Amino acid sequence: MSGPVSRVHSAFEPSLFFYSIQWRSKSYHAGATLTAHHGNGSDFAGFSSLLACPDPKRIDIRASVRTVPRQWLVRTYLERAAIRVFAIVDLSSSMFFEGESNMRQQVTEFVSSLAWSATRQGDAFGMRAAADTSIPAWQVMPTFQPGTAHMVAQQMTRYWQETVAREGKGSGATAMPEAMEAIGPQRALVFLLSDFYWSDDLLQKTLQAGQGHDVIPVVLRDRSATEGLPAFGWARLRDMETGEERSWMLRRRLHQQIVANAQQQKQALNAKLLKAGTRAPLWLSPGWRAEDVSRHLMETMA
Repeated sequence: MSGPVSRVHSAFEPSLFFYSIQWRSKSYHAGATLTAHHGNGSDFAGFSSLLACPDPKRIDIRASVRTVPRQWLVRTYLERAAIRVFAIVDLSSSMFFEGESNMRQQVTEFVSSLAWSATRQGDAFGMRAAADTSIPAWQVMPTFQPGTAHMVAQQMTRYWQETVAREGKGSGATAMPEAMEAIGPQRALVFLLSDFYWSDDLLQKTLQAGQGHDVIPVVLRDRSATEGLPAFGWARLRDMETGEERSWMLRRRLHQQIVANAQQQKQALNAKLLKAGTRAPLWLSPGWRAEDVSRHLMETMA
């Protein structure tokens, strides 16, 4: 198949960006994230008595002579471990929109780069996706394998090629809460990718399902859907998820209203997401850079 979809994987090189968390990992798999486990790490945690922690190599003479009554104190250290990083992707019909950019290509590039970044930092990467039902082809169990990024890129590209005919057939995102619940109870860093053209009820259910996790909403919206309309004349507009069509007489005043409404929607969505306890959403532009993503993730640690 020709076109941008078939070129996604062949022309793609994953980008490396960095993320950080403020909560402690409970995993015992070696990684880069600080845990609450005392062990053979290099992060100083405090002092403990020699009887409680019988390791003579770590006796601290200076701290011991200041104790009353006298006792031997040893230094204790915290271990570092891996976390689970998930991409939860909305595959409703509106995610097939093509305007200023190819949204499918954006999803493929970002998710593959996330897989690359997670495995390079020693973390496990997993993936789920849903529309009105879960999408088995997008299911990736958490893995530390170094080749995960390219495997995921191939998997997503194959899916786009096989289902490109689905465009406009009218699927929503009602199974997104189930995709979030499938992560399990152990806390994870979750990147939730969608255009978020959802009802308030669906948004609330999805975020409630991910309440125990560190959720980063990644918003993909094409500006041409609101800013690239003809200056004047009749236009036939179609809702990609419901299939509903309406005719509009485009004019300057309506243009201004559409742009103003899009800005209000953005502000309202940001407020709803933050109120639900997520990090500040990452609005992913078509020409996104790994440096900008890293900066956003570091500035919005939760």
